[in-house]
Amino acid sequence: MCGIVGYVGQKSALPIVLDGLERLEYRGYDSAGFALHSDSDFVIQRNVGPVRELIEASKHLGKKETQGIAHTRWATHGAPSEVNAHPHVAGNIVIVHNGIIENYSQIKEYLLAKAVHFSSDTDTEVFAQLIEYNRKCLASSNPALSAESIIQTAIEFSMKEVEGEYSILVMDKSIPGKIYGVQNGAPLVVSRFKDGCMIASDVQAILPYHNEVCFLPRGRFFVASSDGLFGNDLKHELIECQSVHSGKAEFESFMMKEIFEQPTAVSDSLNRAFLPSQTEAHHALWKNAQRLTLIACGTSYHAALTAKYLFEKWAQLECDVEIASEFRYRSPKFGKNHAVGIISQSGETADSLAALRLAHRAGVRTFSICNVPSSTLSRETEILYPTHAGPEIGVASSKAFTSQLSVLCKLVLEVAQIRGQGLGPKMLKELESLPQALSSVLEGADKMLRIGKALKDQRMVLFIGRGTSYPIALEGALKFKELTYIPSEGFATQIWQNRPMSSLGCLFRDR
Repeated sequence: MCGIVGYVGQKSALPIVLDGLERLEYRGYDSAGFALHSDSDFVIQRNVGPVRELIEASKHLGKKETQGIAHTRWATHGAPSEVNAHPHVAGNIVIVHNGIIENYSQIKEYLLAKAVHFSSDTDTEVFAQLIEYNRKCLASSNPALSAESIIQTAIEFSMKEVEGEYSILVMDKSIPGKIYGVQNGAPLVVSRFKDGCMIASDVQAILPYHNEVCFLPRGRFFVASSDGLFGNDLKHELIECQSVHSGKAEFESFMMKEIFEQPTAVSDSLNRAFLPSQTEAHHALWKNAQRLTLIACGTSYHAALTAKYLFEKWAQLECDVEIASEFRYRSPKFGKNHAVGIISQSGETADSLAALRLAHRAGVRTFSICNVPSSTLSRETEILYPTHAGPEIGVASSKAFTSQLSVLCKLVLEVAQIRGQGLGPKMLKELESLPQALSSVLEGADKMLRIGKALKDQRMVLFIGRGTSYPIALEGALKFKELTYIPSEGFATQIWQNRPMSSLGCLFRDR
């Protein structure tokens, strides 16, 4: 998910939106940019690379502007480049955008026939040009309308023409002091201050400034200004969340710090995996469930693959595992007493949320395993089994993954008991001893560092596993390529020396 930040008020906007981008950068992005509203024009800066390079390039800007929008991009349509980076300008408007416009190619073809010029490869610019085209048409056919009425109507018309899950922020150079926005499936959260409003795609960008926020409902158009937030039935609520800027302590990197936080994260997750307020719904779901589908992306998908073995073996429950990004483009079949579980660290992954909403439209029961209780996923599922890994800033997930696996294991044991497949207290006791086992593994960190140094010149690494170690091998390969950029793959093993292997790393070097 790309990052969005916006601010309009009485303070200097640039430091606020840049700080927000830094707080959203912890998952890694390829470009960043901002637009400031300044004297009926825009001040725009876009850079390929991390946010710190954007900050360095903009030191001479943004001294007086009190209104701006900003974005961190992970390339989808078009390569990582300055021309493809957000914000995108189209005539009078500037836009930042999260999500995917499914029918962007048809809209682009229509606009090209109207002599509209495009400068990027993105679906975002298509959305921007569509809004600007509708704005111009409205202005020419309704000269008595105010500029504010025209831009609002143009955005609302454009919403009806685009297909997909998205969120946008828009500024009009002729209208100072207002940011227009739409949440249509990609999360947006707004906080109203004494002297303005802040908008972001993740609450972490807002928490340092305020902890009273409004989670915008789907399909909602809104207007943010220094006077407040305008939109029907928009309610603020107090939340308790921990800011991601918690420091590296004595560790050289957030990645290393979070690896060593795993015993605590797993212990906290195991001790607080079930919410007492959901006990009745929890028992009703699993007593009647006849089939289970787990949906996730990336690391969470590998946790789900591992859980499939456990649900089918321990709880005797049929379990399918789906990649969220593909699930939404199929026509999945849901049966009677079908349960759907969504696994996500952030709870804001667009594909996972789309899969959840597809399940809801089919009328099936849903639950989530998520690390952020205030997230869209946590709030929209019927039952939440929270992980308590705390903020994870390192690019490659570690403690979130092991916390997910721990909660899944405890959930499977609970489901097995509800379904009359009691496995006895021995397995639960072994699960409760997992934090101590993780601490013992981490005591061998020096050995792991020596192995890592030995692998630094390898051209390829294969991770091989059998049974539950197969999805662990997939996750190991993902972590390896994320952190080292050395090609690596995970494979299911065959028999090795007449016995099954649990795991093995095979190294290949050009000779």
